[in-house]
Amino acid sequence: MRINRLSKAIASGLCVGLILQTTACGTVLYPERKGQTGGQLDPAIVALNAVGLLFFFVPGVIAFAVDFSNGTIYLPGGSAQLTDEQMERITRADGQVDQEALELLVKEELGMDVDLQASGVEVRSMQSAEQVQALIQSRQPTTLAAL
Repeated sequence: MRINRLSKAIASGLCVGLILQTTACGTVLYPERKGQTGGQLDPAIVALNAVGLLFFFVPGVIAFAVDFSNGTIYLPGGSAQLTDEQMERITRADGQVDQEALELLVKEELGMDVDLQASGVEVRSMQSAEQVQALIQSRQPTTLAAL
């Protein structure tokens, strides 16, 4: 009787552990990261998934696979922003952006020429990575967008 209860408790504990590990830590903790395709690994998520490998090998492997496939194991990417000095350099007296000054700034920073006046060039301000991704997917492969 006593062994039967102990067996049930162990089996229940293992089932709960397996269920928790198959959900993948990054996917549960950071669902907003879904869709990332690369970047730096989040050490906390890697450690939590590694604990799954130590205690339950197969669910740990599944947790890593799910987090990598969803992109939730990666830290969120950064974005590039202009400094106040750079904004002053490209802003005209009327508050509008001076396209030529912006082209010059891009050339200085990236080391490549950019013609913002060329036909087919579209400049947009994006607020999130999802907006950039949606724009790129809806356009030709030559589209370049940034946050």
